[in-house]
Amino acid sequence: MKRNEKILVGALLAGLAAWQGSGWISSTVFEPFQKRGEDLATLRKSVKDKEDQLLNLSRSRKSLKEWQSTSLPPDPGKPKQPTALNAQRLYTQWLTDLGQLCGVEYLKVTPGGITQKGNVYLSVLVRLEGEVRYEQLISFLDFFYRTNLLHRIATLQVATKVFEGDPGLRISLEAEGLVLLDAPSRRTLFPETALAESLTENGTTLQVTDLEGFPNQAGFRIQVKNEFLVVTAMDGKNWTVERAVERTQSAAYSEDATIELVKMNSERFGRTLEEFQQMIATNIFVKPAPPYKMKLAPLSEKAFARGKSNDFTIAAQGYDTTKGKPEFAIVGSAPTGLKLDKSGKVTWRPGDDVAAGRYPVQFEVRHASAPHGSLAGTFTVRLRDSKTPRLAPSTPPKVYLNREWTYLPALVATDPSPTRFTWKLGDKSPEGLSINEKSGELKWTPGDSVEIGETPVSIVATDSDSPPQSTTFALKLDIHDDAAQFTRLVGTLADGDKKRGFLIDQSTDKKTVLHEGDAFAISDLSGKIKQIGGNHIIMTLGQQDVRWDVGQSLREAQATIKEY
Repeated sequence: MKRNEKILVGALLAGLAAWQGSGWISSTVFEPFQKRGEDLATLRKSVKDKEDQLLNLSRSRKSLKEWQSTSLPPDPGKPKQPTALNAQRLYTQWLTDLGQLCGVEYLKVTPGGITQKGNVYLSVLVRLEGEVRYEQLISFLDFFYRTNLLHRIATLQVATKVFEGDPGLRISLEAEGLVLLDAPSRRTLFPETALAESLTENGTTLQVTDLEGFPNQAGFRIQVKNEFLVVTAMDGKNWTVERAVERTQSAAYSEDATIELVKMNSERFGRTLEEFQQMIATNIFVKPAPPYKMKLAPLSEKAFARGKSNDFTIAAQGYDTTKGKPEFAIVGSAPTGLKLDKSGKVTWRPGDDVAAGRYPVQFEVRHASAPHGSLAGTFTVRLRDSKTPRLAPSTPPKVYLNREWTYLPALVATDPSPTRFTWKLGDKSPEGLSINEKSGELKWTPGDSVEIGETPVSIVATDSDSPPQSTTFALKLDIHDDAAQFTRLVGTLADGDKKRGFLIDQSTDKKTVLHEGDAFAISDLSGKIKQIGGNHIIMTLGQQDVRWDVGQSLREAQATIKEY
């Protein structure tokens, strides 16, 4: 057998032997290596799991530490019965300061309930109420959520009755702060220090009394009353600051003023003015404005009296106020002295050189909301040329005490157009005197306290034209005692043809003798003696015969009228 053939046969026999003994080789040689490989993979996975657990534990510890630093401080010394009264007080004061900083009006901050959640934390509720504008509400919520505290807005109610412009909003919210029981106790909500010396309104360097709790490097924010400041450089207790940060106003502060560290969320430390304006650009409490189409408000004819002013204003409606106000101007001619300013106000005091009549005036109003940028309009003014009315010649009747008195003045109107008048009394009218508003009739029953003699009275008549004109008239009322009340029949004499009646006015002691057929006038009563009897007189008052008995006054006789 050749050498090559021997090699080929040997390889064939070796392959056959390997095929016949592959099970033994696999179990004896390869399985131990595979087992160790699997054990190594299991071990590596276990190590990886342990590492992940340690990493999660580390992260949890870090989160817990962060939560503890942002937790409200628990009350010290009460591990078995934990309370949060101090935390609630500090949180209530902080919300009050934040509300004042953001300009909340009618601010009311009230502590709520405190609830314990197992042995982990306490929940503190504080209610805040007030009135704000939309910008102030957004500013409050912005500062609230950017402050690094373990808290949230639990409920928020916003109410308004107006949905245009920048309406006032009535807000009511509940803020919930958490107190982790294993958090370190502290006296204040945030670290505090004080000014070592006063700070002017424009000052940029300040000195503090204490550094405890404050960062060692510049770049942090502080608050002094209602102003935010940023510390830009530090040299021990001497700080350089940027004033009036985030829309707050700088002010002067006295020595010992409190400085508080403002812990803000590092991811949202500050907002530029432009960023804040974007936040409030759309007021969700205002209805979207409809498409603007400016028009003029209805304008009626305006009447003027000579020598008097009756200013009025032309109004435009339905324009975009953000693009300014409409501007008005007269187009063409106008009556002498009439002016229209750019705000739409018309002023005119017509003089004697302007004839009475109606004057149409054309004008133009310009604004971006108007079609093609402008609108044309016309208003009409009327100059009335009325003449002062006068009273018809008449003398008011005499006024008697304790007797009803009436007088109806009559007007002679010289105005060419018929008009109605309303009446009223002038100043310093006697007590009890009244006037009918429509007819002008005067009524009065003066009492005994009214003085005898002439009393001046003024009455005012106002016409119904536009503009109305008033005329004052002066009257003199002649006031007398009622002689008919004091004049009595004291006796009669019936001796043949010489019949007489004897009268006496007890107020003046005036004596009068009357005969049959005599006429008489006493106060407002006038009559004639018809018959004289033994103890009476028959007289005629007006169209009636009246008996006047001895001992009666003339008024008493009048009150017992009998027909004969």
